[in-house]
Amino acid sequence: MSTDLRDARAEALEATAWGEKFTLFQPRNIVFWMLLWLCGTGVVKGWQMFSPLSGYFGRALLIASIVGVISALVWGWWFRHIDRYERQPVKLVLTGFVWGATAATFAIAVPANEALGSLYGKWFGQVWAQDWSAGLSAPFVEETAKGIGIVVLLALAPRLVRTPADGLLLGAFIGLGFQTSEDLLYSVAGATQGFGAHQTDGLVGSVATRIFSDIISHPLFTALFCAGVIYLLGSPAQPRRIGRGLALIVIPIVVHGVWDSLLALADGSNVLSAVIMAGDALFALTALWIAFVWAHPRESHFARDVLGPEIETGILTDEEVTAAGGWRQQRQYVKAGANRDDKKKRRHIVRAALDLCADLADSKGLDTDEIVNSRAEITRLRIGLPTPS
Repeated sequence: MSTDLRDARAEALEATAWGEKFTLFQPRNIVFWMLLWLCGTGVVKGWQMFSPLSGYFGRALLIASIVGVISALVWGWWFRHIDRYERQPVKLVLTGFVWGATAATFAIAVPANEALGSLYGKWFGQVWAQDWSAGLSAPFVEETAKGIGIVVLLALAPRLVRTPADGLLLGAFIGLGFQTSEDLLYSVAGATQGFGAHQTDGLVGSVATRIFSDIISHPLFTALFCAGVIYLLGSPAQPRRIGRGLALIVIPIVVHGVWDSLLALADGSNVLSAVIMAGDALFALTALWIAFVWAHPRESHFARDVLGPEIETGILTDEEVTAAGGWRQQRQYVKAGANRDDKKKRRHIVRAALDLCADLADSKGLDTDEIVNSRAEITRLRIGLPTPS
C-alpha cells in the first residue's frame, strides 16, 4: 500500500471521526448538566400534562402511545438506513431523539408557544390570533428549540458532529423525537374533544391526520435546520458556508410557517388549500434533496479516501469504490450488469464495500479480524462462492 493512499485514509478518518465512540456521561461538561436539567424538566412537564388523563382517557392515551412508538420505530429505521457510510453511535442518536421528545417539546416549545400565542391575542385580537398565531409562533419557537439540540450534541461530541450529513441525520432524529411527542399531544387532544364522548372517533381522526402530515414535518424541518447550523459554524471536515447555512435555517421556518397557516392563507378555499399544501411540500422536499446534493460530495470524497487503498491491493475496483460513493453511482453501476445475476452480485459487492468502509473506520485503518473478514466477503461475492456455514 502506497504511503500517499495510507495518509489520505488516515486524514479522512481524522477529519470525519468515523468510528469514534460517544460517551454521554461527562460530569466536567456543563452542557451535560444542562441536557439533564432540560430533559428532566421536559419529562416532568409532560407527566403533568398526561397523568390527569390516564383515568378516563387511559385507553386513548395507551393507543396513541403505541401508535407513536411504532411510527417512531419505522421512521427511525429509515433514517438509520439512509446513513450510508459510518453510522452515528446509537447513544448519540438516542440523545438527540430524547432532546427532541422532552426538552424541545415540553420544556421549551409548549410554554413558549402558549406565551407567544397569548401575546398575539392581546396585541391583535383573538380572531387574528386564531388564524395566524400558530404560523407565526411555532416555526420560530419549535425550530429554535430543536436546533438547540444540534448545538448540545456538538458540545457533547465535537468530533462526531462535523459534516452537514451529520446535521441532516441527527437533526432528523431530533425532529423525530419532537414529532413523536407532538403526535401524542394532538392524538390525545382529539380523543378529549366533546368531553371524551367519542374518544375512538376523535383519536382515529387525529392519528390519521398526523400520520399524513408527518411526511412533511419535524424530521424534515430539523434535518435542514441542523445541516444549516453545521454550515454556519463550520468544522474541521466542513469549511464555513454562511450563505448555505442561513438558507437551510430559514427554509424550514418558512415551510413550517406556511404549513401551519394553511387555512388562513387559503381563506376557506379547499382548492387553494390543496394547491398551497402541495406547493409547500414540493418546496420542502426539493430543499431536502438540494441539502443532500450539497452534503454528498464531501462524504463521498472521504469514503473514497478510506477505500482507496483497497483498489491498489485488488480488493475493490475503481468502479466499485465509485459506486459506493452515492446512490446514483450505485444505480448506474448495478444497471451496467450483464444480466440479473450480475446486477445482484454488483449490488451485494457495493454493500460489502460500505461495510468494509465502516469496519475500517472502527479499526482506524488497522487490519483487524473484522477487516480480514470483510475483505474475504468481497472476494467471495466476486467469484460467486457460497456463504460459509
